[in-house]
Amino acid sequence: MSMSTHGKAIVAFLYAVAVAALPQLTGDRHVEPAEAAAIAIAITTAVATYLVPLAPSSPWVKTGVAAVLAGLQVVATVILDGALDSNDILLVAATVLGTLGIAVAPAVSSGVAVGWGSDGRIV
Repeated sequence: MSMSTHGKAIVAFLYAVAVAALPQLTGDRHVEPAEAAAIAIAITTAVATYLVPLAPSSPWVKTGVAAVLAGLQVVATVILDGALDSNDILLVAATVLGTLGIAVAPAVSSGVAVGWGSDGRIV
């Protein structure tokens, strides 16, 4: 796995690691329900960014998936916490930076048929 071919997935993984580390490095160092939801969404973002095929006709799809999940991340943070504190602002900043990183990171299609998505074949 190299940055030139799997850059979007690598950035998404690093984003998930950052989101998982934030509760341990800030605040009360305890993972609360809102932080657990944020970690789950970040892991889902990393997995989805890796699994979604990179269709040549729609190169924005991986970024689109990450952006939708980033929006869910922000909404979940605000709803579950009820208000934004400094830890939440760090999480929102990490979410925005993660999505922008996924948008600018390189990725290429491997040409491997997965049996679903844009390749349209069942393996």
